[in-house]
This record gives sequence, C-alpha cells and structure tokens, in this order.
Amino acid sequence: MFQSPVPQPSLHRQSPVIWLAYVSYPITTAVYFERAFRQSHRVVTCGPSLPPSVIESWNLQSLHLPIVDHDLTLDWTPDMEGVLQQTEGRLPSPDLYLWIESIPGYRPRNLRALKCPKVCYLIDSHLNLREHLAWALQFDRVFIAQREYLDAFRAAGVRNVHWLPLACDPEVHSKRSDRKRYDVGFVGSVAPGTRRQHLLQHLAGSQFLVETRRLFWDRMAHHISESRIGFNNAIVRDLNMRFFETLSTGTFLLTDMAENSGQDELFRANEDYGLYRDSDLIDSVRAWLIQEEEREAIAQRSRRLVHQSHTYAHRCADLVAVSLGGQRETLSAGQLRERSVAGLATVDAWVTPPAPRTTGRSFIIPVLDADLDEPEGFHRLLADLEGVEGEVVAIFNSPGAADAYRGHPRINLSASLNVNVGVSRAWNLGTHLATQPTLFFFNADLRIEPATIDLLEQALWQLPDAGAVGPQGSFVRFSTYSDVKYFDKGQARTPVAVDAVSGFLFAVKRDLFAGGKVRFEDAYTPCFSEEWDFGLQLKRAGYKSYVVPVTGYQHQWGISSNLRKTVRYYDQEEPACEILARNRIHFWRKWLRIAAEDESVGAESPSSNPAAGVEPVAGRV
Repeated sequence: MFQSPVPQPSLHRQSPVIWLAYVSYPITTAVYFERAFRQSHRVVTCGPSLPPSVIESWNLQSLHLPIVDHDLTLDWTPDMEGVLQQTEGRLPSPDLYLWIESIPGYRPRNLRALKCPKVCYLIDSHLNLREHLAWALQFDRVFIAQREYLDAFRAAGVRNVHWLPLACDPEVHSKRSDRKRYDVGFVGSVAPGTRRQHLLQHLAGSQFLVETRRLFWDRMAHHISESRIGFNNAIVRDLNMRFFETLSTGTFLLTDMAENSGQDELFRANEDYGLYRDSDLIDSVRAWLIQEEEREAIAQRSRRLVHQSHTYAHRCADLVAVSLGGQRETLSAGQLRERSVAGLATVDAWVTPPAPRTTGRSFIIPVLDADLDEPEGFHRLLADLEGVEGEVVAIFNSPGAADAYRGHPRINLSASLNVNVGVSRAWNLGTHLATQPTLFFFNADLRIEPATIDLLEQALWQLPDAGAVGPQGSFVRFSTYSDVKYFDKGQARTPVAVDAVSGFLFAVKRDLFAGGKVRFEDAYTPCFSEEWDFGLQLKRAGYKSYVVPVTGYQHQWGISSNLRKTVRYYDQEEPACEILARNRIHFWRKWLRIAAEDESVGAESPSSNPAAGVEPVAGRV
C-alpha cells in the first residue's frame, strides 16, 4: 500500500523550494505532484486536512490510505503575511508558491505578501469555470488542465494562462495483475440518471462481464489491470485522469472523444486506444474483445507511449520551466505527441528484437528485519516474484528474519546469520550460493514488475561490454566523493554507461565473480560506498555499468536518507553518519592510489556520453 506524502529526500539541497498548497487527503491530484516534486525539489506542503465529515458525505470510506498532516498545517483561509512571519527561520522561504485545486473552500488570503512567483493549477474548469475565473486573478501564472477554457481565462483578464494536462504516476498506475477477470472495468463515480450510468448499464445488460467500482490508488490500478478493457467517459469534454491512468496500467482504453481537449492530437484513436460513440458502444466492446492480440499490442505500446510524455514528473518539469526557468509556454499537444513517439522509437531500438533467454537467473536479497507487519516488507517482494522464473536466494542478517520466513515456498536457497554482516558481505555470500548466470540484487523492501526484470536481463546481455545494469545510477567524482550527475527514476531515455548503478536494484553477470574479476568490498561493512567501489572495479576489468530506462519498480530510500539513524552490525552500534565518514576515507585510500596508476579509472564526464546529457524527462518502459 502506498503512503503519502513521500518522505523528503536528503538530496537537492540547492534546488528550488516549492510551497505546495492543497487540502491534505491521499487521493487528490496534488499528491501526485508532491510525489514528483520531491524527487528533484525541496517541498513544503501547506494547508488544512480533509475533515471526517467530507469523507462521509463524499463516500470516500474506501480510501484505505491515511490522511497525513501537511508540513505546515493551516486553516482554510490563512493570511499568508502572518504565515510568513510565523515560519521565518523555521522553514525555507518559497522560491515558488503553487496552489492546486483540491477541496472547495481553501482560499489563502493576502497572497501579495509572498515575494516569489505565485501560480495555481486548476483542474475542473469544465465544472467550476466561474469560480476559477475569479480565483485565477490572484496569481502570477495560471495552469489549467482543460485546454478548451484557455480563451475564457484570457477574456477574463488572466494573461499568463497555460495548458497543463493531467497525467499518470507510473508507480501508482502500474500493471498489477496478469489475470484478466472482467470484460470491461470502470473505476469512478456513477451518479444516478447520468449518461455514464446509462452506458455502463447498457454494457452490463448486453452479456458482457462488467465490473464498476469506486477504488483509489493501487487498488484502482489493480482493478483496471484485471480488465480486458478499461472504460472511460468524459463528463463535459474533459481530458480526465482516468484516460492517462488506464493507459499507464497497460490495459486497453476504450473512451469517447473529449472535443477540444487535445485528446485527438496527443493520441491516435484505434492506434493508441479504442474510440466509441454511444450508438456503437456494444459493437465496439465486442470487436475489441474478439481482437485480443491487436488489443493487447495497442495496450502495451500505449503504456510505453504515455510514460514518455505524460507522467506527473513531466508536468512538474513543464510547470517549473515556465514559472521559474524562462520558458514562455508549456509544451503544446503536437510537441507532447512528438516527444512520446520519439521516445517510443528510442526505447524500441534497444528492446527489440527480444534477446535470447539465458539459462537462468538468481535473485539475491539481503533481509535484515522480520517485517511481516510492514506494508512494503519482504513478503510483498516475494509475492511480486511469484510465478517469475528464477531462484530466490535470501541472506537473512538476523535470526528474527530467518524465523519469520522459514519454509517460505518462494525461497529456493538461504543463509541464516545470527548478526547483521552488512550489505557487501551479504551480497558476496549470495553470489556463492547462486547457481544461475544472471544475478539480480534486490533490496528486501523493493517492489518490482516482471517486465522490468525481463528488460534488465535483456539489457545486461545485449548492451556492449555490460557488466552491471540498473534503473538508477551516476557519474562519480570520487576525488570529492560526490555524484557529477545522478540519473533518478525515469531520467535516462536510453541506456547510459555510467560509473556506478544504485544498489537497491541491479543485475550482474555471474561469471565475473566466478572468474575473480570483481567482488564486493567487505571493508565497507555495513553500508556506504559499496556501489561506487563495485562500478569502478567493473571499469578496471573492462566492463561497463549502464542505467537502463525502466520504471516498473518502487523503492523508498532507507539509511542513506537518514544519517542520524543508528545501525547495528556484528556486535557494534554506530550512527550512519560515522559509518559514512569512515567508509569515505577507505574509498579514497583505495581508489586515489589506483587512479594515480591508471588514469582510465574515475568519473566519466557526462559530456563524453551522448545519452548522458539528456534533460531529466522520463524515458520509460
């Protein structure tokens, strides 16, 4: 189960500070923006929380997610001059103030007191146009989700108004099941007497297996994933969230046309999705159910297409570029389409034709805690690997973890240790136990999709001189113990040869260990520096580490984002910051000496790699 908000990363200390204003509840659009912004910016959320009375009146009992207080809890009409005075010295001042439409009634006062650009994102202009036109006048820039209403805002005196369509979050709106249980699935509200209700009843009465539910986040994605066809219906010509979210799950989308919304320019009917008219809905559903191979091929292609240009990371980048970066306008429908198709072609260039399967793979997973009560614990990863070809090698770094998973049917090989021996030693032990030619190394709290495993394996055996591949990694300036350029999730559009891949998810060829070319450095026990060290070992041995553009995984940073935490290993306890300091010195001692002897070892300049200089847009598979 996903949690909101996403913990603030320790990185990006020089990035802009965004004050993100909305009513806190876990299913509003602003949460997706928050998740995306926290990957590259410093974020302070501010506003009230959703009252329990609204949960009841809006029929939101199936949220299954907690309502989390904002970083800065405010009332419904706060005076921003007073807020700034009260928070001075306690919170970073905003470089950008962004108010996102959520629950009616949240209207901060005295926005003029904010000395930064003040922008808003208005979503339901097709339903609340009059209110939006009045409220928009309070802001320096206005972004709207529904393109049809740009002229109405300009006519009302809003000069700086821009189109910013809705989007998807690939982590949340992911493929969550290979089982297709329903002919047609729909998630959303169905008001009595509406066109939407009539259409769904018409489908259900025509011998199709139709399932309509009101679900949120991963439960919504799971239901759509189990449907052969994801049904969509615009209320008032709106290009809605459901359009992008359904495509992102890899389920075939059948929708009506939202005129003047940009839908017909961003995507192609019957090429990227199915289009129906009310009069031919039954025939359309029947035809697409029959044409299974074509339907599924369209769905898989469109999933990749929407991830190229239509994630909330893309929307955040566009908004910031206009608000702070001097970009005059957000991307047009034509530009978004061009980027989607170009990115798709780039991905196709390395994922097709399929590589021959190797003879097998091993999943090496160090496990420290007995985490059966944790929503993202090791048991969830084992469930993800159910039915996935490959042996699971578990290295239990505590007796409690070994006892908790003793006899688990998905664990093929294991070692049970009575102390935490650290990451590097656990990895080395796993390489000795593993029997297959492709070795995957997973954190125990990782979530992963089978397609991501397949694509990483394919990249490992197809890319030139590949020794290790992973979805995230960096160019390293090891003399200053820092990243020159870090590729976060989705920021590489093609495979990029880097100095090191991140250790929570990567794959290596087993024969490199068997041949003695590389091994994980035990001296870094219990953590820190082992990934950079390993990447530089590969480079000295003549191999490359690649960041590969896959995004079908979820991972929250652990000890590296909390250096105050105490780590217990062997019979010692030590603050993470002290471990980092000690291992940094060891890293310098080892690699500075070698660098003096061999100039080929060290940080590769990003400018020397054509693929490394791409802007951080999500090139996703």
